[in-house]
Amino acid sequence: MTEDQFTSTCSIDESNYRKYEVRLEVGRMAYETGAFAQAARNYQLALNMVEETMPNRQLESPALLGLAKSVAALGRFAEAEKLIRRALDIDSSIRDTAEEAEDYHQLSLLYWRSGRNDQSLQLAQQSWELAKQDPDTPDELKAKLLKHFAVLSEQAGDLDACVKYLDKAVELIENSDELDKQSSIYGDVLLVKVLVLAEQNKLAEAVELYSHAINVVEMHRGISHPRVHEVLKLFQPLETGNIDRANVDLIREAVCNGKLKTNHGII
Repeated sequence: MTEDQFTSTCSIDESNYRKYEVRLEVGRMAYETGAFAQAARNYQLALNMVEETMPNRQLESPALLGLAKSVAALGRFAEAEKLIRRALDIDSSIRDTAEEAEDYHQLSLLYWRSGRNDQSLQLAQQSWELAKQDPDTPDELKAKLLKHFAVLSEQAGDLDACVKYLDKAVELIENSDELDKQSSIYGDVLLVKVLVLAEQNKLAEAVELYSHAINVVEMHRGISHPRVHEVLKLFQPLETGNIDRANVDLIREAVCNGKLKTNHGII
């Protein structure tokens, strides 16, 4: 739905709606650059605008989800879960299947970061089923879900399943009209593949692939992003050729357990 259609249908003041959209966009940009507190502030302001000047559940949901992702990145998991469930309640009630799939995906990631892998898998599977139902579901969400299935498989000790999910994610990205090999999700998928190669002791292949993966990640998030900074530190032994089992285990903790100082997780 376009802005004109939305404001006309819902009788929302166009000026307020534009201010709301600006807050969402500033929040999104802040989140992408790793300024999570700033992102949370702008998403909260967008949410306040909806509640105070434009009462509308369809507008409330994006602000809730953006705020949830931001506070989760700051380590406030319990608060984030409540916000995601509010967004999920809205999206399921208005039958927005693609957004509902995204809500389940974010809830799945949140459970993964807090170590609840079985529940994370169940939520990811719910997201995947919803994503398949709606032709408007972005390819990026599907690729992220395949990557998440790969991570959960690796953590469960099933490297074969992990590789299959990664291959499916790469195939989806390469055949997509919405994504390409410069997409952020492509860099994320490659980082998981690097870990798998390192675990298989294919270090030369891992080093070569890592070089491409980190270039894509840096391009989208910038060198100052907390995630990129920690990735560079973790993978440095791989670049220098001084990697050992302990280094691989540290990388695995970050990539597949989400244990980083930033709470944001590697992927």
